[in-house]
Amino acid sequence: MRRLSFTVAVVLALVAGPASAQSERDKLRALEEAYRAGVLDKAEYEAKRKALIAAKPRPAPAAAAGTAPSKGTPPGVVRMRLVRVTDKVGFGQPVEVLRMLIPADWKFEDQVQWDNGQLGCPANVVQVRFRATAPDGVTGLESFPSFSWTWTDDPMMQSVQQQQAANRTGCAPYPVMGAADFVRNMVVPALRQGARPGAVEPLASVAQAEQRIAEQNARQLIQAGYVRGARVDAARVRLDYDVGGRPVEEWMSATVSARAMPAANSADIMQGNLNYNMNTYSVGAYNVFGVRAPKGQLDANASLFASMVASVRVSPQYQAALTQFILNIGKINMEGARDRQRIWQEANASIQNTWRETQRMQQESQARQAEQFGQAIRGVENFVDPSTNERVELSSGYRNAWTNGKGEYLLSDSPGFDPAVTFREDWRELRREGR
Repeated sequence: MRRLSFTVAVVLALVAGPASAQSERDKLRALEEAYRAGVLDKAEYEAKRKALIAAKPRPAPAAAAGTAPSKGTPPGVVRMRLVRVTDKVGFGQPVEVLRMLIPADWKFEDQVQWDNGQLGCPANVVQVRFRATAPDGVTGLESFPSFSWTWTDDPMMQSVQQQQAANRTGCAPYPVMGAADFVRNMVVPALRQGARPGAVEPLASVAQAEQRIAEQNARQLIQAGYVRGARVDAARVRLDYDVGGRPVEEWMSATVSARAMPAANSADIMQGNLNYNMNTYSVGAYNVFGVRAPKGQLDANASLFASMVASVRVSPQYQAALTQFILNIGKINMEGARDRQRIWQEANASIQNTWRETQRMQQESQARQAEQFGQAIRGVENFVDPSTNERVELSSGYRNAWTNGKGEYLLSDSPGFDPAVTFREDWRELRREGR
């Protein structure tokens, strides 16, 4: 008990003592230690912390007298805010699609559309798009809708696929292609007209992570003989073009997954034979996004882009509900919001038992996506706000993290940096989970 009393006395002396005795940083650190040790309850902690932060700065040494703390973000510190992509129409109520972190002063736009004309190709019905843009109007990250198509080795069936697509009863037919060809042949003409494709970089670690997911999802179908195999490719292509007369560079990335399924040979059928020596392919491109910057500055922003990509987290409820909708799309009317709302409620009440493993694998894939921007990013870690026990996943490429409780986060590699002192705002340091 004597030891505890000594601790209380020291802590209160640090918190309440004159400025000359200790720096503000020392006081805030001591206050935090007191709260964690149970010396102060939450109300006392909050009150004393706010009082310290709100206190007027004391005069500094003569050379710096009268100077105010800089409102700019110091080097090595990134100020981020939490943003959400929301589906406002699909399930009868606004539901979260995903969340991510972007720089606090960037503009964020999102759009989720349900395309009635894609009922014949259910995976293309819901189209999610979002964009984060820096104050310069050029630097930014943009994510584009995924796209699914079909193909077959059987020449006679290729015309059937084309007719089904024309009648909106099937997916559009295109040859199976890798990720780089998808970007060059389909993304650039549709979304970056006039852009000049340059260097191509395979994203082997992304492909490997996604390959494991594809194989897990197809395992039972392969064992049953309905699917012959699944293959995933990932790559990024460097683009050069102008925006408002300003030359820019962009990395455009994509992941392409293809499943091969046995199909009968039409020519043999016409001869009275039944041979399943052909394949039909179900192909999907996803994780289609670009990061761009003024020419010459793209690589310098690699760490920031990596942090943003690594922070993306898709809502498990939304993913489960959307998967169920696609499975049931032949049974429900596209205009029936009631059915979609029921599906959402059921998914929200009970997510599949396999979600934990799937989420783990998807997080691994997300970390590999971020790695394409360099070794500055080392995946993600769980951080916890000690005052609320709220968890948040942040980039592990930074040493420390703080939150202000308003959806903003600070990531820093600067030793000794304390945002409460620098910004004179209420920031709480987050601790890494398990420490």
